[in-house]
Amino acid sequence: MKFLPFVAACGVAFATSVACGQAPPPLPPPAQRDAEPPSPPRSVPTAPDPAVVIRTPTGAEARGDVAPASRWQADLDRLDADLRLRLMTASEPGIAWLAGELEETDVESQLRHYAAARVAAPNERLYLASLGVACMQPMRPVQPACDAVDRLADWARRDADNGVPSLLLAGRAQKRGEADSAASFVEQAALASRFDDYWSERAARWWSYLRAIDGVDPAVRAKAAANYAATGDLPWALPLRALCADDRDKDRERVPRMRTACASAGAALADRGTTFALRRVGARIAEINAADDKARGLAQRQHAAILAIAARCAQVTPDFAAAFESAAAADRAKGVEQFAAWASAQAGEGEVRACERRIAAARK
Repeated sequence: MKFLPFVAACGVAFATSVACGQAPPPLPPPAQRDAEPPSPPRSVPTAPDPAVVIRTPTGAEARGDVAPASRWQADLDRLDADLRLRLMTASEPGIAWLAGELEETDVESQLRHYAAARVAAPNERLYLASLGVACMQPMRPVQPACDAVDRLADWARRDADNGVPSLLLAGRAQKRGEADSAASFVEQAALASRFDDYWSERAARWWSYLRAIDGVDPAVRAKAAANYAATGDLPWALPLRALCADDRDKDRERVPRMRTACASAGAALADRGTTFALRRVGARIAEINAADDKARGLAQRQHAAILAIAARCAQVTPDFAAAFESAAAADRAKGVEQFAAWASAQAGEGEVRACERRIAAARK
């Protein structure tokens, strides 16, 4: 089965509730993460929810109720349990980041790991982004890793040409009732030369670690890397919806300044986002906030073009996820090789650029 390499999560986040043509659901109340009861550790992969569309290991769009069970499920569960023990005592920044990725219920521990990675490798933008996003969670008391430094502002300052942290700062300003600051941040984001949430790097990071583990079939290790990389929320989805799409919780529509800023930021996202998710949502934001029918038609055509490129990319991308499940060792080995090449290409250039190169190569 071939999947399209773009992201949706209909009914879960604005990124897809708008993109799927549905009315955005109301914003949830701020989550009190420190008040939530802990849930048991999650195996890889989890049983999908049939009500949503999920991100697949290839960055694809697939309904949760059609995801087949893996022949490697028991092996994946054992590997997951082993990893959680291995990563408890992370001694290198890259391993500390992986440990943070696994800490889904213990926010305090997750923040410690992310902060350790950020301090040990201050120029790694993935670590800046991960810590900045993690510190956006409402917590009482505020954790030391977030209290000492404004981690979101730190990310924006050290990743100055990236528009994503500016959009997150805008969302935070809006929640605080700082309308002028929110508009300024959106305007600043629209001028950014790129938009990157660093999702494209995740598979390569996981594979770099898992490929060295002995005693586990390479297909299991590659599948685990793909599954871990595909998990996680889109942190920019709800702020973007609140800023640029959702008027229902307001007494009046967005002020002209914000609508103009959102139109510009959406067009920039659609043109310069590193993933299909960012580009697709950018085109929808540009359409929603278009000043006239001409601008709206341009945004709609851009959205269609993004979908067409994503579909073409799916056609020329090897189906390594299916190869992992093969009973033939040679097929599994080929799938692992294809996955490693795919992960490396995305980490180096981002999902969209890597797909464009793949399409160009297929034409030769």
